[in-house]
Amino acid sequence: MTARPKLAPEQQMTIEEFLAFTDTRPEEERWELIEGVPVLKPSPIDYHQMIVSNIVAYLIAHKRRTRAAWLPMLGVGTRVPVSPRSLPQPDVFVKEGAATGRPVTDDALVLFEVLSRSNTRVDQAWRRRVYASVPNCQHYVTVSLKTTEVVAYDRASNWHERAVASLDEQLALPALGLAIPLADIYRWTPLGQSDTQ
Repeated sequence: MTARPKLAPEQQMTIEEFLAFTDTRPEEERWELIEGVPVLKPSPIDYHQMIVSNIVAYLIAHKRRTRAAWLPMLGVGTRVPVSPRSLPQPDVFVKEGAATGRPVTDDALVLFEVLSRSNTRVDQAWRRRVYASVPNCQHYVTVSLKTTEVVAYDRASNWHERAVASLDEQLALPALGLAIPLADIYRWTPLGQSDTQ
């Protein structure tokens, strides 16, 4: 998200207007509504998508083993109460219960962002603030593409930063009852160990 002038409320798009707008756009475009402004997300690189796939695959395997009540999904627009004219779309989110068939959710136990060039410090700070306002969100996690580093912000610690930076370590997510090894998050990317598993 790049810095842009803040629009007056009457110029900002509502979530309903945004959803009507995105219905007219090609399926492959990824849009977010940020402070009333529709923002086209750049196409992610393959390493980004590999990490997203690794996270979802790990979560699905854990859910199958444990029959957990939550459901991991690729990003869906997430309502953020502190910014009612925003609908950010995390890369991965974990919700309680079943899928709803809607393009928007109010429910997110854990939100993951794989950081790319478009995720500036301003954008990251904004996302930390707005995701913390999602009532049942327990963890907001960022995954770096530049170095082996995963950072979690947890409701239980008042959203203080908790970094994990070694492939030998695990990212604990108590709300899900699991810990994801960083080696699994970064598997098949230049930051992960070379393997064919």
